[in-house]
Amino acid sequence: MAVVRILGIDPGTQCVGFAVLELAISAPRRPGAAAPLALRASNVRAVGAMAGGDAQVVECGVLRLGTRKTPLAARLFELTGRFRDLVLAHRPDEVALEEAFYGKSVQAALRIGEARGVILAESARAGVEVHQFPPARVKRCVTGRGDATKDVVAGMVARLVRMPAGAEMLPRDATDAIGIALTRLEERRSPLLDRELG
Repeated sequence: MAVVRILGIDPGTQCVGFAVLELAISAPRRPGAAAPLALRASNVRAVGAMAGGDAQVVECGVLRLGTRKTPLAARLFELTGRFRDLVLAHRPDEVALEEAFYGKSVQAALRIGEARGVILAESARAGVEVHQFPPARVKRCVTGRGDATKDVVAGMVARLVRMPAGAEMLPRDATDAIGIALTRLEERRSPLLDRELG
């Protein structure tokens, strides 16, 4: 029995959600294998269909990088060091990262993209593979609905994984990061992925 450890990241330039999840699996995956097209196209069954409670949150929370008044370069530099510390402390097998999306503001999407760049570069430095997921796919995987609210996602992740004490008070950035990590865990356990890696 092997244990896989996934570091989920909900990126931002002021507050970054993170979650370290562990799951025991029957056999290790072949490194570097891409997910089948069906999975990348978001045809993933809901996590709710899995046996609940077998994934465990090792640690989760938020990295606070500064306020809007803090220069962006300083916040990105802070993220570089804090993310590197997370990787060194937890030695994840993989990083699961939310993709950038255009929401209310192009400027906000660009800022998230800059934070994602830091995560991608630091993951590459550490030799950790990154898997990226659109926000709607994460919501669909965790709740069954691509338009679920952050509160609905938070409620579902609390039911699907073994949470640390005090988890009911977690910030939504942290519960989003758990959902992102869960999406990758569920992708790893897909029968379609087993067939491709066979």
